[in-house]
Amino acid sequence: MMDSLRQNRTLQSRALLGLLAIFIASVLLNRTVDLDRQIEAPPALLNEPDLFMTHASISQINEEGSLTSKISADRFTHYPLTDVTTLELPRVALYTPNLTGPWTISSDKGRLLGVSVYRKQSVELWSAVRAEKSNPDGSTTTFVTDTLNVYPSENLAESETPVTIFIGNTQTRAARLRANFDQDTFLFNSNESQRVITTILFTP
Repeated sequence: MMDSLRQNRTLQSRALLGLLAIFIASVLLNRTVDLDRQIEAPPALLNEPDLFMTHASISQINEEGSLTSKISADRFTHYPLTDVTTLELPRVALYTPNLTGPWTISSDKGRLLGVSVYRKQSVELWSAVRAEKSNPDGSTTTFVTDTLNVYPSENLAESETPVTIFIGNTQTRAARLRANFDQDTFLFNSNESQRVITTILFTP
């Protein structure tokens, strides 16, 4: 009688261990399948472009209905995750009420940064940046640099790279530049390798 009870308990224990092993195996199998699916599935939030425009422009108008700025490019590519629009051959025109002609700024590359709680709207330009404006006396004000951040809503621009500006018969070189286009003023800065140097060019 005692031997029969021991055998039954042994069989029950073995049966429970077998069921437990089957349960653990099924859990591991399901987990493996889920992991495989996760590996095969592409990430849900890739910063893929959602908008393309070619030979297009974006204009900004103030409350009085006057044109304040115009951003054009051969190609616009918008990335929604970062709200950044890359620009091919961008051109920026800034219109000021007190000046005769707009500032026109061009470069090879650029990107438009949308406004957010962390940043204000700006256009970052780089590679062969050139800004130009016609003056009432017929002369031209021009400056060239490698990079330039333009803030269209404020008519401001800043460069942290060496800049050369030509005004009439003068040429000024500086390490950095801050331009206020509304007031037609420029703030030049120097550093250890580049001082602010103005040269007067005399024509014979």
